[in-house]
Amino acid sequence: MPAIVKRDLGLDRERSWIVTSEINRFHWVGPDVRPLEHGDPIYGAIPDWLLKPVRERLAAGRLKVTNRTG
Repeated sequence: MPAIVKRDLGLDRERSWIVTSEINRFHWVGPDVRPLEHGDPIYGAIPDWLLKPVRERLAAGRLKVTNRTG
């Protein structure tokens, strides 16, 4: 993931990536997403140009859906 996007999302400088072969389905807010120290679970928005290939794969039915919470 580009450094500028990570900065805008409030993420650390460690390596990050977006998996484009599967999508996770989970309850919001749950064990997979926890609030930040100030209580807000939202880190930030991923820009459209970065999510466009993921949305296209999802629309084409080419992503495996993985349920993370049940």
